[in-house]
Amino acid sequence: MRPSTLVRLGMAAVVVILSGCGTDSPSHPHTSAGVRAPSGQASVATGVRLASRASAQVATLASSLRAIDVHMRMITTRTGLLWGYRANRFVMYETADGGHTWKSVPLPTLPTDDVSAYGPGGAHDVAAVIDSSTMWSLVSVSRQAARVWITKDAGRHWRETTLALPAGAIQFAAGQWMAGRLGWMLFESAGYGGVAAKYLYRTENGGNSWQLVATSTGDLPHNGVRTAMSFAPNGKTGLMVVVDDLEKEVDVVETNDGGLHWQPTSISLPSGITQPPSVELVLAGPGEALQLAIEVQVGSASQLLVMNSSYGSNWDVAEIGVDNLEAMCASPAGDLAALEDKSGQQTWMVSPDSGQTWYTQTAVGLPASVADAASVDLSSPSPNAFFLVALDARLSPTLYESSDAGDTWQPLG
Repeated sequence: MRPSTLVRLGMAAVVVILSGCGTDSPSHPHTSAGVRAPSGQASVATGVRLASRASAQVATLASSLRAIDVHMRMITTRTGLLWGYRANRFVMYETADGGHTWKSVPLPTLPTDDVSAYGPGGAHDVAAVIDSSTMWSLVSVSRQAARVWITKDAGRHWRETTLALPAGAIQFAAGQWMAGRLGWMLFESAGYGGVAAKYLYRTENGGNSWQLVATSTGDLPHNGVRTAMSFAPNGKTGLMVVVDDLEKEVDVVETNDGGLHWQPTSISLPSGITQPPSVELVLAGPGEALQLAIEVQVGSASQLLVMNSSYGSNWDVAEIGVDNLEAMCASPAGDLAALEDKSGQQTWMVSPDSGQTWYTQTAVGLPASVADAASVDLSSPSPNAFFLVALDARLSPTLYESSDAGDTWQPLG
């Protein structure tokens, strides 16, 4: 599956943009080889209008927005955010009419990132962690310190704090907010030789103060830089998943005290995996429910493994063969949804029972060209509403919306 942010839980980062459904982010790749010097300050981006009539604004949209990755979070069926980079400057846009029109969000002074040379992610990359339509935060790492900008009024005012990091922590890995009060931020080292120490911080007062609560010298995984994390609504049960590219394995740890202590858990992957696995979904749900979706390559065949557990219990595994998985997320009702390119046709897949049974149909309205997209991101703010943004080979974005649970799709711009 291509890089995508399934962002119902909100984690991410980009290069021009417009991040699941699901947890921000499910995985957060980094391409940085080390700490880079900041190259300047970003200015507030100008507004971009995405028209409801595709034919009216496609040219303007294609010329205004260029990206090498894309992140989107629709918070309701009407409100949502798009964010990333234009050139080396982070930009963010918001919609209040279901994605038909967008306007730029006023941003604080942010560091720039030489994404043209390094790609998205890594040191100085600005990441967004979304809590609601009015509260979100931006995070950037430089010189053993994290700068965190928090707004609680949809960008009209920002509060900046600086968080000292341990030596070697040079990049942001994952984050989550909950009800504007509880928050978690995970930082890690560069991952030379596959080793990437993890450092988890927690706040209980909306970011006024942060505490280092877990590290790789204790309970957290030590290898791999493709990390996903999710906490349940109870603020206690949590899941962290890290892909170990060298060993072609996935390390999984669970917590039931809000991240203070973690325990490793064993999951069963097929033998003969030929490529590093790809984490498609990480979700800690109501109570102590945990869910994980992993795509693996065994020989020439791809398999999607959907795993379910409750805290401290064994994982049940459901397996389905896939041709070319493009995006995946969970709806607020808990249904799983995935988009697959099957023999050149866009196919919509839905599972109402945690991956045990899947129903497939042609994704009416989604062109075959989506299969060639450089990036696809999927978001579901309600059980029947899905939004998809795809970048073509020329890095021009197109937005699609479905109001009937994925049966039919319409372009928004």
